Amino acid sequence: MVDVNIVTLLVSVIALVTSAWLAWSQLTSSRKSTVLAMILEGFRDTRADDYLEAIEYVLYRLAVEHPQPVAYQQLPEESRRYIQRVGLFYNDLGKLVAHGLVDESLITGAYGGSLLRAWNVLAPYVYLERQEHQRQPMRYFEDLAWRVSRRRPEAVYVKLGLHLLPPENLH
Repeated sequence: MVDVNIVTLLVSVIALVTSAWLAWSQLTSSRKSTVLAMILEGFRDTRADDYLEAIEYVLYRLAVEHPQPVAYQQLPEESRRYIQRVGLFYNDLGKLVAHGLVDESLITGAYGGSLLRAWNVLAPYVYLERQEHQRQPMRYFEDLAWRVSRRRPEAVYVKLGLHLLPPENLH
């Protein structure tokens, strides 16, 4: 009689563990699918004309047109729109990295160079905005830029073992 109870208990425990493992696997798979869709949307987003126009403006024209930084909300509408387009995109990526939803090396390898250059240009405008309005805009963007400054894209490429094939080797 005791042996039957032990076997029944053992079967129940195995069923419970198996069920929990399957539920966890399904949850993990679902989470990965959602994050992958978000990342692919982000990749697609950076190829859109409005993003390309905004990043070009931030990297090459903002500091020329507005060499004396001010809180970015004080800039003309077009400048603000470009700053927000770039800043909020990187801020959203920063949220995903900071909360552990996306591997930092993926974002560093894909966006590191332009992300860091954009933060270096935008930082004075963002800091003045923070001082003026006592809020913390683009805080995740700043954190992501800090992370990229500590681990450059080139380090990610080396760790992944990415190969080079220069034009002179294309025979």
